[in-house]
Amino acid sequence: MSRRIRDIPYGPGDRQIGDLLLPAGPAEGPPVLLIHGGSWGGMSKEAVESIAESFQANGHAVYSINYRLIPGSPWPACGDDCLAAGHFLLNGGLAENGLPAPADLLVCGASAGGHLAMMTGLRLPRERVRGILSLAGPSRWDPRDDTEDSVVRKPGLIEAFFGGPVEIGSPQVKAASPIDCVPKNPPPLICIHSTNDRLVPPSHSEAAATAWQAAGAPAGVRTFAGPGPYHGFWAREGEEWRELVPEFETLLTGALKDLRGSRPLAFTEPLG
Repeated sequence: MSRRIRDIPYGPGDRQIGDLLLPAGPAEGPPVLLIHGGSWGGMSKEAVESIAESFQANGHAVYSINYRLIPGSPWPACGDDCLAAGHFLLNGGLAENGLPAPADLLVCGASAGGHLAMMTGLRLPRERVRGILSLAGPSRWDPRDDTEDSVVRKPGLIEAFFGGPVEIGSPQVKAASPIDCVPKNPPPLICIHSTNDRLVPPSHSEAAATAWQAAGAPAGVRTFAGPGPYHGFWAREGEEWRELVPEFETLLTGALKDLRGSRPLAFTEPLG
């Protein structure tokens, strides 16, 4: 029988907690560290429960976490929390709850959580990260040709994120931009993105895949035409989060199977 254990702490703070979901049978691959979105300043692990449950149904243990939010806790607080949660999982912190220390893990995040997943996957020891899955994750703070609806153009957001005024292109900003932090031979990366997304334009995922490929890693973007102008992951009724959009869930399941595989990933589809 599958199990869920809520609010397991990985640190001393109120937000430094996570839910552990264990599959019904033997694990089919490495556990997943799952990171929620919310523009770094809102939402919680409950917002991605349907994603966590999809991973659980596909045979993976999942540790779905909260982290400190802006503006009260500016960068690097959220990134440090995600990194601490990854070390906690890898070091056997969940063993007494039924998840022994694994050899490696997958890191996944949605929206702002996609940004944090990329940053976390790059900061954990390379040999302990099987792969990174970014779901509409912002890959840069430079707005470039983003639409006016783009999250990185939101008035005051970058100042809230960094805790004060910053210059685009400065070392401080680049150090928080995944495409500017990719070392040689990083973990494999799969990005999933709706072609209709205006909140985080698909160019963010394309830039991430290009940067990963240039560093020698398998990486690619898988797209779908999601409903509405946002991420298109969920069917919604009023303010209630509902089931995953079927086309998105198919891509999610396929990416999970690819990243947990023992053979090197290969991407033949063009970017864009």
